[in-house]
Amino acid sequence: MIKYFSILLFSFLISYCSDRKENSPKLVITIVVDQMRPDLLSRFENIYDGGFKWLINHGKWYTNTHHEHSYTATGPGHSAIGFGQYPGKIGVLGNSFYDRKLKKKVNCVEDPDARIIGAEQGLARSFSRYNTFGLGDWVQDKFPGSKVISIGGKDRAACILGGKNPTLPLYYNKAGRFITSSYYMDSLPKWVKNFNDSLNLHKYKDSTWSKSLEENLYINYSRKDFFYGESDNFQSKLYSPVFPIGLDTNDDVTSSIMGFPWFERELIGLAEKAIIHEKLGQKGKPDLLFVGLSAMDWIIHDYGPFSQEVMDAFIKVDQYLMNFIDNVDSLVGLENVLFVLTADHGGLPLPEYLIENGGDGGRINGDHLKEALEWIDHESEELYGKNLYNRSGSDFYLNYKNVKNNNVDTSDLFKIIEKYLLKVDGIGRVISKYNILKNQNNDDKIDNRIKNMIHPENSPDFFVILKRGYLYRSPYGTSHGTPYDYDTHVPLIFSQIQFKKEINDSKRETVDIAPSIANYLGVDIPSYCDGKPIKL
Repeated sequence: MIKYFSILLFSFLISYCSDRKENSPKLVITIVVDQMRPDLLSRFENIYDGGFKWLINHGKWYTNTHHEHSYTATGPGHSAIGFGQYPGKIGVLGNSFYDRKLKKKVNCVEDPDARIIGAEQGLARSFSRYNTFGLGDWVQDKFPGSKVISIGGKDRAACILGGKNPTLPLYYNKAGRFITSSYYMDSLPKWVKNFNDSLNLHKYKDSTWSKSLEENLYINYSRKDFFYGESDNFQSKLYSPVFPIGLDTNDDVTSSIMGFPWFERELIGLAEKAIIHEKLGQKGKPDLLFVGLSAMDWIIHDYGPFSQEVMDAFIKVDQYLMNFIDNVDSLVGLENVLFVLTADHGGLPLPEYLIENGGDGGRINGDHLKEALEWIDHESEELYGKNLYNRSGSDFYLNYKNVKNNNVDTSDLFKIIEKYLLKVDGIGRVISKYNILKNQNNDDKIDNRIKNMIHPENSPDFFVILKRGYLYRSPYGTSHGTPYDYDTHVPLIFSQIQFKKEINDSKRETVDIAPSIANYLGVDIPSYCDGKPIKL
């Protein structure tokens, strides 16, 4: 088993003193809903009657919480939550990114030295490429024997939320099993094997996703069912993105299931098994359980946040969570549990929806972007020579040796890149890493978010920022990834049974989550942490 236990967190300066309470929780359950905008909580508050409603009614709700980094994607978002640090500093530059040393694109949790554990299919993942520690590590350092279980549909959710060395991360292999890698352990616990063996996802093959509520409620709280711009993946010979939704004959249910709310029910069931078999919250020291609801991202990408499909998915998850909370009560006692609800990023409504409602938006024309990049390659080579940079999409990584040898002024190269990329409708800015890093204007929130996303060595030298309302995805669906508020704004609720509903609109950051939990548990917060604890 490949695992590094040399966590010497006490060697770091401590920037905050803890205030552990006598009734400090024995279990902290952090639920991260992928691509959950705050309005997916507030808009349906009156019709929620399950887990979301319980968390609100027993929660301290921070309505003005943002990810303060620019590339709002799953990997960076989960790192901000789990590590209390801006993702640029850590080096989590995206879900995947170009690695200068390896000279290729890599997944953010790629681990070529590990092997998969728990199945024959899948990819070995871990946090091994990064040299920092998160909330899970701080807790285990303070309380040896505490357990940190991190469960997610996506590998990057599970491998990032629990810190550098969680007790057990589990992620879905898109082939019917939850797995881990040899970085963490040599074999899965027996209870996980039993869960996988009983996970009969083929039972959903002939199922259809139908609405849970009365028809009129969907019109009142969302939009019409058939809306151009939504993805249509079911019986799609004729474009008809409407309920009911199912699986076509040739669909592989084990991979397609992540586009349905049913997957979240199974994942929450796995989290419940973890509490039972790992005896979480049943010792004298606190345990952590992270639950990454990743399927919601697939659903929102396909239909957009104002769709009836997304509304119904959240109504269903509301019920799944209530059942989970009731079972947590019987297993641990809710008086012993702190719940945290947040998201790894927000998201953009369908551009077609924005335009219909009088706003601006659109989709980047892939052919136009390709043409612009070809002109950049042609002109830069003609003027300055070959192999000046490696390009990953529209990110430019300079070959410093060739740039120096050819006496290239990088500002001139930047002007060429900027000239052609700004001709593409929807591209708003071309960014120079160096200009952002030397900019001392701390009043511009967009520039600050860009700065918090930059690693001095590993980030691209030049990259683009889209205009508000624009996305790369085409021709259907929506996405995220910009530094604008619709992508950075996420819910944040700390809930305990003894808490009364409290709304707080003071400015908070997602990097505040880890130090807030640490402070509440009496765990010292390392000085390298970017977030500040919220006093609960």
